[in-house]
Amino acid sequence: MELPLTLKLLDLGKDKKERILDISSPKLLALFLAINGYNIVASDLEDYFISDFEVVAKKCSVPLETNCFDATNIPYENESFDKIFSISVFEHIPDNGDIEAVKEVARILKPNGSFVMTLPAYKTYLEEWIKDESFYWRSKHREDGSVFFQRRYTENTIRERFEGLGLDIEEIIWIAEKPIKQPELNKSGRLDHNVYYIEGIPMVKLLKQLTAKLPLISYFLYNYYSYKTHYLTYSFDDDNIRQVAVKFTKL
Repeated sequence: MELPLTLKLLDLGKDKKERILDISSPKLLALFLAINGYNIVASDLEDYFISDFEVVAKKCSVPLETNCFDATNIPYENESFDKIFSISVFEHIPDNGDIEAVKEVARILKPNGSFVMTLPAYKTYLEEWIKDESFYWRSKHREDGSVFFQRRYTENTIRERFEGLGLDIEEIIWIAEKPIKQPELNKSGRLDHNVYYIEGIPMVKLLKQLTAKLPLISYFLYNYYSYKTHYLTYSFDDDNIRQVAVKFTKL
């Protein structure tokens, strides 16, 4: 749901000359925009995605610029981009990395430009430190061996961390889910909710076994449960909130 919600909040017009920066983990939206003629730069901390993008650029005959950098130190000049978006990244940057990254976004965004960011959310602020896990991105380790995975933000946390950094919060939309069962921290330190519980549903297990050789079955199963359980809200008072999309504007 983060991808179409981000696209909607970006409010892209017919002017495809606008320069757009993608600072995301999933790269599907960057590919979609590139194939549809938008002027986009796809970036990441690591270079794992570049060879795939080169193939797409060649086969689809689309110009697609890529770059690798730390989001807390973006190598572009001031006011270089008209629009910027980040899906599932800033929550993973340890310490005050999310704040420093937003400062960098504010620096390279043009006046009146838009920045859309999606983050995990919960009814209380939460940090997930995972044991026995390794990630492709660089993170922070504790003495007990646990690794910083991500933050889950509240409305107060969003305002406390990101207001006054050069961007104004224009809109906050929460993604909520009717829980299959109530979320809880598992033994490894991760907050389990529907996306993790779905694998344990007997019907899902059965269908995946019966259709193991058919393409896209997992996608359709997840899609079905997503439509059945997810909804959008503007109210943080909903206990079922799991993710959030925030639109900022640089005045």
